[in-house]
Amino acid sequence: MISEALIKEDLVRNGLEYFDTCLEEYIGLITEITQVPAPSNQEEQRTRLLKNKMESMGFPVVHVDEVGNVIGFFPGKDDSRVIVSMAHMDTVFPMDTDLTVRREGNILAAPGVSDNSASVACMLLLGKVFLGHLPLPHPVVLVSTVGEEGLGDLRGARYFCDHVEDYDFDGFRLDPDKLVFLNIDGNTQQITSQAVGSRRLRVEFKGQGGHSWADFGNSSAIHGLGTAIAGIARIRVPDNPRTTYNVGVIEGGHSVNSIAQTASMLLDMRSVSQDWLSRLEREVMAILEKAAEETGTGYDIQVVGDRPAGKLPEESGYLQGLLALGRELGHEPRVGAGSTDSNIPLSRGWPAVTMGFKRSRDGHKTSEGLYIDSLIPGIKYALMCFAALLYDKL
Repeated sequence: MISEALIKEDLVRNGLEYFDTCLEEYIGLITEITQVPAPSNQEEQRTRLLKNKMESMGFPVVHVDEVGNVIGFFPGKDDSRVIVSMAHMDTVFPMDTDLTVRREGNILAAPGVSDNSASVACMLLLGKVFLGHLPLPHPVVLVSTVGEEGLGDLRGARYFCDHVEDYDFDGFRLDPDKLVFLNIDGNTQQITSQAVGSRRLRVEFKGQGGHSWADFGNSSAIHGLGTAIAGIARIRVPDNPRTTYNVGVIEGGHSVNSIAQTASMLLDMRSVSQDWLSRLEREVMAILEKAAEETGTGYDIQVVGDRPAGKLPEESGYLQGLLALGRELGHEPRVGAGSTDSNIPLSRGWPAVTMGFKRSRDGHKTSEGLYIDSLIPGIKYALMCFAALLYDKL
């Protein structure tokens, strides 16, 4: 069994013993991270905090890159495999959100406490364990990324993967052919090995506008936009491969008795199939053109999100090994699809999964909460997964 082999390693035994004693430290670290605001594209304060944390913990190499990712590097004896773990630091909440963490029995509650502050804290404590066993069997790169949520559009993960060969960790450079990604996000029991691709567009219609009485008959941007939305709503998409669309925001006009000169919408399109995502976008484009023609309007399109699809093959030894290890440890991991930092490496053919190591409630709501009793079992599970990669058991 994988777990029986791993428990013989000093790193694993010492790490498990440490985690038995660190609950209050873990909670304190989660609280400190959570209470520093980090809306997507405004993560500067949290970047500074995490840089200081990695340095104060004694990580061998700490680097902040051009977009604000905070990277901790741990040297290894054998660079035939380099383990990369990404955990995003940004949240969906505006800068002025009350981020005070409340401890209510078994719940740690605050906006962003689980997604993804707890995962970043988990990463930092894993790094603390790695410190006692340097050099590791294989190098490890811990990356707290910016811009994972919403219109952040995986900015941090994309930058890291685009510039893998440019990073210099005290003379060590990454080889793209040797990377294996174990990213941290979400809840225990889920292994995200399939990336849901998405295209997000801001479409602005433009009309002649004017007075609703005196200029009746002039083209209206709102009428153009509405005609387009009605057409989009009639698009048929497959259940398999799962493909979806949604108009999430509409704006336009300035008074009830004015013909609108401008009106816009934000459109989200998703699919686990890159081919179907492209087909859906082509159909939307045809609908926009027809709506403009019918209503005498024009339109402009701005791409505000572009997340590629990808998939780790089900027969992958990496994936099957993680499933086997999870079952050995008493979990029932399920393989699923999602939109995470793993989208970028998966789209490039690199082995990658995203896993969570805690339980939570009310994600992306101000009532978000984290179950305290899931933290220590979760981080022990995380240690075993990383150790399985470190000791070549996957």
